[in-house]
Amino acid sequence: MKTILQKTIEPSEIDFSIDTTVFSIGNIFMQAAMVDSRNKKMDVETLLKRGLTWVSLRIYIKVNKFPHNEEDITVETWVESCSRLATQRNCTMRDAQGNSLVDITSMWSLLDFNTRRPTNILEQLPEFPEYVFNEPSVIRQPEKVFPPANPVCVGTHKVLYSDLDCNMHVTSFHYVLWVMDTISLDEYKEKAITEAEINFIKECRYGETVSLYREDISENEAVFEIRNAEGEVLNRQRMVFSKRK
Repeated sequence: MKTILQKTIEPSEIDFSIDTTVFSIGNIFMQAAMVDSRNKKMDVETLLKRGLTWVSLRIYIKVNKFPHNEEDITVETWVESCSRLATQRNCTMRDAQGNSLVDITSMWSLLDFNTRRPTNILEQLPEFPEYVFNEPSVIRQPEKVFPPANPVCVGTHKVLYSDLDCNMHVTSFHYVLWVMDTISLDEYKEKAITEAEINFIKECRYGETVSLYREDISENEAVFEIRNAEGEVLNRQRMVFSKRK
């Protein structure tokens, strides 16, 4: 079944355009996912008591229209499919008239918290398939973001307490926030990020210093890569920009 939430956009979720951002949209999605999994008694807090946890693998966000400050929206989320090693969660955000504002697809893995290795979802959570709601998203599944060929370093970031989640690694959408903060204000005044494809490749922990790289694929598309001090790729993102109206 779907979980359906009512949400009013708050001032902390908007930028200078008085609209939400991809970062705040991601956080709204994660909140809805938490509520849905908690209703099914498969939330992170419950699973951690069993030495298990959920981790995101890939997320794809497509914005049709950004929710506006103080706008009332409906957030729908559901699990579309489940296999041994991955499950797909979808989300749609709608305005008061029922029009789709944002669509999201995502892939998740169940992790053994102690070994930090993926574990069999169907064995660990045999009841999980009962919660699959077989309704495909109107957008495609999240895909692999291919490595940039000639990226340029555009910033660094030291991982702080505020970056961490309950799994004691960087929370999913802080990777997005780091990338967003490397983009100039002048670019934001002209364009907004209307598509975001995020690949989570390797965990990032407290105290690490990471470097952020960018390569422009076209006038309105760029690939970003986040690497640790050893040069290992932790996260890769593809952003699509659209002219502000």
